[in-house]
Amino acid sequence: MKILDRYIIKKFLITFFFAIFLLSAIAIVIDITEKIDEFIDNQAPLHAIVVDYYLNFIPWIGLMLAPIFVFISVVYFTSRLTANTEVICMLNGGVSFYRLLFPYLFTAVLLAMLFAYYNHELLPKNNKVKIKFEEQYASKKNQRSADINYHFQIGKDTFIYTQSFDINANTGFKFTLEEIKNKVQHYKFTSENMSWDTTAKKWRMRNWTFRKSLGNRDSIGKGMDSLMSLPVTAKEYAKQNYDIETMTTKELKQFIIDQKHKGNENVKIYEVEKFRRTAIPFSTIILTLIAVAMTTKKVRNGMGLYIVAGMLLSGAYIIIQQFSTVFATKGNLDPLIAVWIPNIIFGIIAALLIKRAPK
Repeated sequence: MKILDRYIIKKFLITFFFAIFLLSAIAIVIDITEKIDEFIDNQAPLHAIVVDYYLNFIPWIGLMLAPIFVFISVVYFTSRLTANTEVICMLNGGVSFYRLLFPYLFTAVLLAMLFAYYNHELLPKNNKVKIKFEEQYASKKNQRSADINYHFQIGKDTFIYTQSFDINANTGFKFTLEEIKNKVQHYKFTSENMSWDTTAKKWRMRNWTFRKSLGNRDSIGKGMDSLMSLPVTAKEYAKQNYDIETMTTKELKQFIIDQKHKGNENVKIYEVEKFRRTAIPFSTIILTLIAVAMTTKKVRNGMGLYIVAGMLLSGAYIIIQQFSTVFATKGNLDPLIAVWIPNIIFGIIAALLIKRAPK
């Protein structure tokens, strides 16, 4: 590796990690300000705050914005090289523009691989520790004791609904099971409350009634206390939306398969997360190419202009990403396409900028 390559790679990494350090420091200060009262009220040990929470909080917040900070870092240090005519000297010295891209691309690929590995394997394990700490010390006591409006699809035409569920007591209230075919209700079972029987591994239904359509007539029944077997356990009721953050990609894939086997087609949010863990790190490469192509042309007041343009492009990337995710989870857009739309759009922008960059 030549001296020029080592010089650019060194500048790249130093600027990026310094930016991440500043981001983490600011994020920690803001987070401490918001949670200090809860830490004190719940008597959180200092060791747990530092080791269990903030050592896992730093990679979580860092990886969330890492590609954007890679982009801003490359814009910053490359625009300085251009302002000091270093880039012009490199090109005049016989280094082609595409050869100049090599150390940038090499570093971006290394960082992308690191981010992807962390996203797929390490970050979910860190999140388990962080979330466990938050449940115990960084939230109001019993805040999660009861949640409302649970919906599960346990078969192609079978749905269950629970109005509320007490996580601590493993007890649900206002339970309904319905079988609907061709928009016609064929069976309905309701129960005033339900509790998980740990011995029988079944649900104990109390004060229940059912109605079943038998063509020209209905069959109706009721009871006070019965056991019912369901493909949903108390653990699944206890799951929160952020549980998606604690599953490795292997576990996430298996979870999606299990849900589809149960007939639950509402797994788009999990599929989006699965594809996002690869697409976001890959964006590091695209954003790096855009940053280099933008900043190798010397203009008056270039650094300030480049930084503003970089911020605008970063904001545009995040907005497109959020819109495409909403269309996937709430609409009919395929999750794989939705996650990769920002990379496709910015990949085209990168190709155009590289083509127009001074050679």
